[in-house]
Amino acid sequence: MKKTLSTTMLAVLLSGCAVGGGNTFGGLDGGTGMGGSIVKMAVESQCRAELNKRSEWRLTALAMSAEKQAEWENKICGCATEEAPNQLTGNDVMQMLNQSTRNQAITTVTAKTVSACFKRLYR
Repeated sequence: MKKTLSTTMLAVLLSGCAVGGGNTFGGLDGGTGMGGSIVKMAVESQCRAELNKRSEWRLTALAMSAEKQAEWENKICGCATEEAPNQLTGNDVMQMLNQSTRNQAITTVTAKTVSACFKRLYR
């Protein structure tokens, strides 16, 4: 079962090669292709958890209404979701193919993109 899942994930990520043309990592470069979509979905689901771990966000959120907090979460996580495929390294892609390291790779990419987006949006 693990081998089948890994093979399926590899096929999905490599299918981006056909869609993405000359982009690096099979279309993950610009978030195009199926591989980029999978990364975006994973980062979207992880983003709010990562954001709520950050002390700077928790402090900022205390001064906001619930509506404003949701608005900023959507801005930051939207940015992180769009930016994530651009932040992937070859090592990250390989870790995502391995079931035992997949969650760690997604967490690492999400942390990098959330940090970058938080800084960019709050300047």
